[in-house]
Amino acid sequence: MKIVSAEILSYSLRLGEDIHKVQGDWKPLLLRLTTDEGIVGLGEAGLAYGVGRRAGVGMLHDMIEAFVIGRDPFDREAIWNDMQRRSFWGGAAGPVVNAAMSAVDIALWDIAGKALGMPVWKLLGGRVQADLRAYASQIQFGWEEDFFLYGQPGQYADAARKAVAQGYDAVKVDPVMNTEDGELENPDRLKGALDKAVINRARARMEAIRDAVGPDVDIILELHSFTSLTGSQQLAEACADLDLFMVEEAVNYNSDRPARTLKQRCPQVRLAAGERIFTRWQYRGYLEDGSLDMLQPDFCLAGGISEGRKIADMAHAYEVTIQGHVCGGPVSSLAAMHIETAIPNFQIHEHHINSTCADNRHICHEDYQPVQGRLVAPDAPGLGLTLNDAFAARHASVVTVKV
Repeated sequence: MKIVSAEILSYSLRLGEDIHKVQGDWKPLLLRLTTDEGIVGLGEAGLAYGVGRRAGVGMLHDMIEAFVIGRDPFDREAIWNDMQRRSFWGGAAGPVVNAAMSAVDIALWDIAGKALGMPVWKLLGGRVQADLRAYASQIQFGWEEDFFLYGQPGQYADAARKAVAQGYDAVKVDPVMNTEDGELENPDRLKGALDKAVINRARARMEAIRDAVGPDVDIILELHSFTSLTGSQQLAEACADLDLFMVEEAVNYNSDRPARTLKQRCPQVRLAAGERIFTRWQYRGYLEDGSLDMLQPDFCLAGGISEGRKIADMAHAYEVTIQGHVCGGPVSSLAAMHIETAIPNFQIHEHHINSTCADNRHICHEDYQPVQGRLVAPDAPGLGLTLNDAFAARHASVVTVKV
């Protein structure tokens, strides 16, 4: 079997006006590889938000042309190694090159599963989890297609109640990114030592959520790396009595030193990060330092399913758990679900508010949403996804690469 063609699908979607203020168009970047036997595999590059989609399209084109077309899709490890070592830039572990590598690798796993008639989780070793505990992610935007930039503590409480009413027993919120008026905060105000108004505002929102959901629901404090070492310490201390499950992306991760220092200053705080940490080599320092309690690799950025499994296995040796970072299209969600199903150190699954949006749910024909806060990886061959071509024709531009 050989890979004979590839389609790079760059979507431009609009999830809601308030979300548009934060990230502009929603830009999932998908890959479809086709073999000479007609088997199709889907992948995704984790660049749906922020800046970098066009670079991702170009990098995918170059990687596929140089290392993928004409190859046996079962040679995943050889192809991954070629993309990393023979592309020159792959050895530096950056988001654009790793996003392309990830998309290719995920598509190869999808092809393998379809060729063998087995789901990816079975190829990875079988079910360890019968189902996946999920949390409602980013409730500062409301929950389930509300998409408001919430300002008042009562609004945060209402969003948390809505998620809990749907069966979730964990929520995640960023209480610093929005002002009291429901506008985006100036990020410069969130660096260094934080003023009392920012701390008190965040504390009031977190307290309102805890009061709304009671003591038995877990809360993740999300900081998106807006804060630096001093500010994140202030916020962790201000919320110390609220029994937080994790504090996520508290510092910048260009280096592993800030996370190590924060852990030393606040040893009682459980820290999570990973969406901007790539490959096992970059994760190594965080594991050796013991600075992170939960790794959050984005499998559409960290190197795909192959590398994601290696990162999870490394973390297991250090008794560190895994939650895939999911903020993308349906391939991102399913890649995480298949890995999380097959590893012993799974912690929890991120179900992002963007995953509840109609446009995101139309990219593929299948729509996997939690039931009572739980998800089950499908038994269908491969990832269990088929692209909605009619939707792509309306919302995606396509670049084709052929033999």
